[in-house]
Amino acid sequence: MKFEYKVLNISDFIKTDDSSHELRIEEGNKINQDKEHSDITQNKLNELGQNGWELISITSQRLFFKRSNQDSV
Repeated sequence: MKFEYKVLNISDFIKTDDSSHELRIEEGNKINQDKEHSDITQNKLNELGQNGWELISITSQRLFFKRSNQDSV
């Protein structure tokens, strides 16, 4: 069986529309932002899984995926 691989930068993978650089003091905002990032990450991982990609490793800056090569028999 042959595999193909995909490498994604975490910073690109977890991008949100929030481009603000303001310091947020309120803890509630941090909790909401963490939940939003978790939801975005989960949705993107599920989308990749639907396309056959399996998360195989995470480093501090990258996510590594693999899936079986559809062209190999």
